[in-house]
Amino acid sequence: MKKAENIIVGISIGDLNGIGSEVVLKTFEDSRMLELCTPVIFANVKILSFVKKTFESASILHGIDHLNQILPGKINVLNVWKESVDLKFGVNDDAIGKYAIDSFVAATKALKEDLIDVLVTAPINKYNIQSENFKFPGHTDYLNKELEGNALMLMVQDKLRVGLLTDHVPVNEIAKHLTPALMIQKIETIKNSLIQDFGIRRPKIAVLGFNPHSGDNGVIGKEELEIMKPTIKSIYEKGTMVFGPFPADGFFGSNQYESYDAVVCGLS
Repeated sequence: MKKAENIIVGISIGDLNGIGSEVVLKTFEDSRMLELCTPVIFANVKILSFVKKTFESASILHGIDHLNQILPGKINVLNVWKESVDLKFGVNDDAIGKYAIDSFVAATKALKEDLIDVLVTAPINKYNIQSENFKFPGHTDYLNKELEGNALMLMVQDKLRVGLLTDHVPVNEIAKHLTPALMIQKIETIKNSLIQDFGIRRPKIAVLGFNPHSGDNGVIGKEELEIMKPTIKSIYEKGTMVFGPFPADGFFGSNQYESYDAVVCGLS
């Protein structure tokens, strides 16, 4: 493979009938983006050329059949499949869901083999991706299995960073998943991410309560008293700057989140 001067960003194309392909193409219309990274879109160059024409994108695509053909300074499109695809924008289509997963699985494989440096995923349709070969509710769950790590869903906007304790769990089952072990794992993961990925030497983390008003001292649920407070205290005593649990409405309503480097809450 020709070594890029910047990081190689693999991009799974997501649902081709959705917004993902348009967003990806228009992202790289600004040539300065190619000074920051070398994109590799896992899809098909003919299909993306059609999308490009449809949405009047100025992006110039470079089709490749193997990852050793990646060219820095170009928008590389790896041909994951060869056949033509009938697109109907805005329409739910099981066949399109299959292509979304073909793209995602190929990109994940490339990441595991160190052929790309990072992976960016365009949106999928969680309904039409389901099949005998793919029975995951979303990207996070598949990556957690394939990469054999502790996945953390982290939403970032400027200085607001919100991590989730549970991923893709029905609301009526969340309490069964809330355990000290889960809290310790997720808080440790977000702490490490803040240090390694955001350059925060000693991060300060807030944890939001599980129940309304953070349980009101056990009146509206006991998860805060019996699970969250003791676990937070134990983690804090071991050197992690973690605080809470805080009632979610008041925490955001009073801009209290601005005093912390990240916020951990209970559900996705």
